[in-house]
Amino acid sequence: MLLTNNLVNADAAGLGFSNPLTVVVPSSDVAPTAATCGLFVSATQAPGVLGVLNGCPAALSSFNGKFVGTPAFFNYFRISGPNPSFAGLVPGGYGTQVALAHAAGYPVGFGVPVPFNSVDAQVSDAFSSYNALTINVEKHFSKHFQFLSSYTWSHSIDDGTDLQSTLEPADSRFPQFEKGNSVNDQRHRWVTSGVFQSSPHTAGQGFKDSFFSNWTLAPLVEVSSGRPFNVITGEDTRLDLGASEIRPDAAGGTTSPFVKGVTFGVPTVCLTNAGQPFSIPGVTPVLGCTGNLGRNKFTMPMFFQFDMRVSKGINLGERFRVDLIADAFNLFNHTNITAVNQLCDPLVGTTCTAGQPTAAADARQFQFAVKLNW
Repeated sequence: MLLTNNLVNADAAGLGFSNPLTVVVPSSDVAPTAATCGLFVSATQAPGVLGVLNGCPAALSSFNGKFVGTPAFFNYFRISGPNPSFAGLVPGGYGTQVALAHAAGYPVGFGVPVPFNSVDAQVSDAFSSYNALTINVEKHFSKHFQFLSSYTWSHSIDDGTDLQSTLEPADSRFPQFEKGNSVNDQRHRWVTSGVFQSSPHTAGQGFKDSFFSNWTLAPLVEVSSGRPFNVITGEDTRLDLGASEIRPDAAGGTTSPFVKGVTFGVPTVCLTNAGQPFSIPGVTPVLGCTGNLGRNKFTMPMFFQFDMRVSKGINLGERFRVDLIADAFNLFNHTNITAVNQLCDPLVGTTCTAGQPTAAADARQFQFAVKLNW
């Protein structure tokens, strides 16, 4: 909120910035015009750091007495206070920095100031729950065949992930907004396997009976629902110096051909530290916001794979046997998507490519082997 207010004040002074993170106060006073305020810089004894609006036109009278600061100097108005790395820019060093922050109503921090950029802290405090139902049907080997079929319905929910994109919540002040489907949530999974064998070879068999003996057929089928994926904007609309976690609004003017029946909008959830909505006059949409789209709201395409093993045993006398083995993986060459594009930025245009496949599992493969038994 302070960053956005600072941008409004800078524009009122005619500085012409569009990104609140890049505002820089001039090193000398700026005279007012018919449309803009004046900016007193030298009076603060902090050229390039802090200025005071004055002499605003009637239409901008509400800005009289307001400050314009260089965000980097004040650590982007974080609660840790001014950045001591810039203390040399003002007479009196860090003490003057703190005094300037006090005068402008910026945070002055607590304890030891942190002169660094944002640092991701990995904390084991996430919530997760998992519920599942499993049904198994099994036929033990008899009459030359056996099979096992298993179906699992499950639902995994959490509000944080371990080493999965993205590593940060959309708004670190409100981690409860991250509650949603886990990245490893897989609602349905069905796996069936079987083994079919012909009669074993016996001495004295003719060519036909010998040829059809000792065959093994072993299919394996897996069908499962797709896993969730997150949609992010790639824009730092939260103004927290990160762009890999902000989600768009769930409704707007941007669509993706890969996510049907959904539109995306510019983030409009703007909350103070107390969780109250705020708005800044003249800034639409308000900077400092995230989107109302839930985390991991969409799922990738289903997974399907059919594997098969075929083997033939050939007896070589009474002591030796050779098995000829052929394995096929993903026999039907079905494309199984393992990753999709997560980016959809409503600030860029009316279309995006969120949900477009970017990686897939292995295509059809064959494997051949010879096994000697004695």
